[in-house]
Amino acid sequence: MTRTNRINENGYSVFYRIRIGVLKVLINLILYFLCLTYIFPFLWLFYNSLKDRKQFSVSVFALPNPPTLYAYKHIFSSPDVYRAIFNSVYNTLISLVLIVSISFVLAYFLSRYHFKGRRLIYGFFLVGMMIPIHALLIPLYIEWNSLNMTNSYFALLPAYVTFALPMAIYLYDSYMKTVPRSIEEAAFVDGASVNYIMTHIMFPICRPITSTVLILNFMSLWNEFSFALVLNSKAQFRTIPVWLTTFQGQYSGNMPVRITAMLIGSLPIIIMYIFFREKMMEGMAAGAVKG
Repeated sequence: MTRTNRINENGYSVFYRIRIGVLKVLINLILYFLCLTYIFPFLWLFYNSLKDRKQFSVSVFALPNPPTLYAYKHIFSSPDVYRAIFNSVYNTLISLVLIVSISFVLAYFLSRYHFKGRRLIYGFFLVGMMIPIHALLIPLYIEWNSLNMTNSYFALLPAYVTFALPMAIYLYDSYMKTVPRSIEEAAFVDGASVNYIMTHIMFPICRPITSTVLILNFMSLWNEFSFALVLNSKAQFRTIPVWLTTFQGQYSGNMPVRITAMLIGSLPIIIMYIFFREKMMEGMAAGAVKG
């Protein structure tokens, strides 16, 4: 190779590295900008919740000077917020426990045992994923009202659990089908019962997909509005989303208080995502690759 060729190649190599470096910087800047568009609304909610009405009226983008807890004191001085938080936590946690327990057991038997009608049952749950759940809102209200089940702590649980089961069963079933049967066969040889295998062997193995089921359903249940509004119309059974609508109507002119209320309602979702996003991605990736 001649000296001229080496110079040309070195020059091309330097130019190529510079071009790749500039391209990476541009891509990173675009990604940072997109991230900022997602993060800024939450930051805006947070620092505006630390303003009073006068500061907010001066500028909606300026930082609070000085920060004040005026809006938080105003909200937590009312018992309605505590009742709404309790109702949301109660409905969400009870529903999550039932969703995970029922879907795991059903998916285990559907994936591990072959019996007459198995395909029909599995197809029945898959069809449930295709039905828009809000199309059943009025029929469910009529049925619940005839049974005197509206405006109670039990009203939302059957609907929440039933509509979440098809997707949860599908995720568990897809994941369990990839687990080697030799693990269960070895446990049977050692004298383990079906209950022991399900609770002490299969359930720990399904931990990644369980995390995915929990996180996805937590977000949808916490934010659910339509069924909570129609089935529980009394104030004592209002969840956070329903409470926000009545709260904003009551304080339509007090923007810092309204903003703080929205922040309080969305805070559990933000915390859940920040601390469990890796588990969620791990479960989704495991289900996609292994399914």
